[in-house]
Amino acid sequence: MTILLKYMAEKDFPMYQKALVSEYAEEKIKAGTWAKEEALEKAKEQIEKLLPQGAQSDCHYLFNIAKGANEETIGYLWYHLDLNNPLKEAFIYDFVINEKEQGKGYGTKALSLLDDHVQAQGGKKITLHVFAHNEKAIHLYKKMRFQTRDLVMSKEL
Repeated sequence: MTILLKYMAEKDFPMYQKALVSEYAEEKIKAGTWAKEEALEKAKEQIEKLLPQGAQSDCHYLFNIAKGANEETIGYLWYHLDLNNPLKEAFIYDFVINEKEQGKGYGTKALSLLDDHVQAQGGKKITLHVFAHNEKAIHLYKKMRFQTRDLVMSKEL
């Protein structure tokens, strides 16, 4: 099955942003980083700060991950790359494959396409954050040769 990264159209951004804020808030609650009462507002503030011009924000790249001849959207990818950064480092802010499409190799293919895209732009490194409870994602990232560089640990009292 063919996979491609399609630049997100501005008209698609509000729907994506709404889902992103909700999912990010849920993940922060699950990770124990934010209280439920504050999570949605904090998530919304962070996303708006990072993407002040929506899908057209400088140095940010938002894609629909599409499959097949009809280019059905099966996920999303958002990363930042500022080539003025001496490390030429891209940072993945969001990478999701719809749950019903997981386990079919689409994530691996999408990350390979991302490697090519970042390299073509002059990027030398890709970094990301993953929540420790997201074991599927961690498995995929290890498979794609990502290495742990920092590790934050906590315990509940």
